[in-house]
Amino acid sequence: MAMTDEEKFRFDLTGFLVRPGILNADEIASIRDQIYRIYHDRESLPPAHRAMPGGPASVLIDHPRVLEVLHEIIGPDIRLENTYPVWRKKGECHGALHGGGPQQADPIFGYRVLNGRIHAGMVRVVFELTDIEEGDQATHFVVGSHKVNFTMHPDHLSLEPGKRSPFLMGYTCPAGSAVFFTENVCHAGPVWTRDEPRVGVLNAYAHLATHWHRLTIPPEVLKALPREKQAYFRQPWVADFRTDPATRNTMERFVAGEEPPVDTDHRP
Repeated sequence: MAMTDEEKFRFDLTGFLVRPGILNADEIASIRDQIYRIYHDRESLPPAHRAMPGGPASVLIDHPRVLEVLHEIIGPDIRLENTYPVWRKKGECHGALHGGGPQQADPIFGYRVLNGRIHAGMVRVVFELTDIEEGDQATHFVVGSHKVNFTMHPDHLSLEPGKRSPFLMGYTCPAGSAVFFTENVCHAGPVWTRDEPRVGVLNAYAHLATHWHRLTIPPEVLKALPREKQAYFRQPWVADFRTDPATRNTMERFVAGEEPPVDTDHRP
């Protein structure tokens, strides 16, 4: 199922979109267990499972319900720029409000709509592995800030109760949901207030022609991925005009082995 017109409207209006319940119970349980061990008992995992996106979490790289959205708002040629797990305990936060404002001119993070088509730069996908309830301090957004033409006003940048912007919005969703947001929307991870930890995975996708994050995934994790999943970490270029006709940096070409494996010998 491609993005519906209502989903496109909602994403364009607010800067984020929730697709509830795209993971099944077994997937949720196995990825939660993996993240728990990464945080609390790393040595109990095989080396290839000790970081995202290895092990059970590899199902998230190219989940079809995620690719449907990304192909609509980024395009058919995408890379997975960055990924990391979340195990947020009560009292922990993930940063103040940031982003928003006239950054839509930025080719990496920018956002625009032209000829009925959304063009988002970097898009984050939060895979929520905990039920997110009304009032929970999961990711929050200043809705519409991905399109504003003025610098974010300080009156709209507080997370303190009673001082929050009227445009600040969270969401509710069951465990196993995917939350998409443009990096250009003003967002934050407020202090988590529940006794149950917030568990999730954050993936950052971008167009194949751009590159923002330096790769920090351990080589043993990348090497263990199937080649069709390694393809999401291929080098950031679209066409090589040294050949005639030009060589395209396609998924099919990479999977067929025409491109050397991803740089698994990098040094952070």
